[in-house]
Amino acid sequence: MEENEKLHKIRVEIEKAKQEKQQAKRQLVRAENRLKYRENMSRKARTHRLIVLGAVMAQYFPELKELSEVQLGQMMEHLDINALHEAFYKALSNGR
Repeated sequence: MEENEKLHKIRVEIEKAKQEKQQAKRQLVRAENRLKYRENMSRKARTHRLIVLGAVMAQYFPELKELSEVQLGQMMEHLDINALHEAFYKALSNGR
């Protein structure tokens, strides 16, 4: 009789451990899904910012629409980046 009780307790422990394992798996899946959702939203926000930036640039420089990616890269290499930075920050400070 005592042996049956021990076996029963062990079976109950095993069943409880299995249930906890299943619960942990579900929690892991939910956490992974939340992470994917947040990463996806972050990518969408970045994509939106890049599209808006490109649209604004195309509005002020319509010639950019005709350039290939390689041509655009070559053009950017020839720009005086320091002068652009200086003008950009000056315009920002004047706008405040």
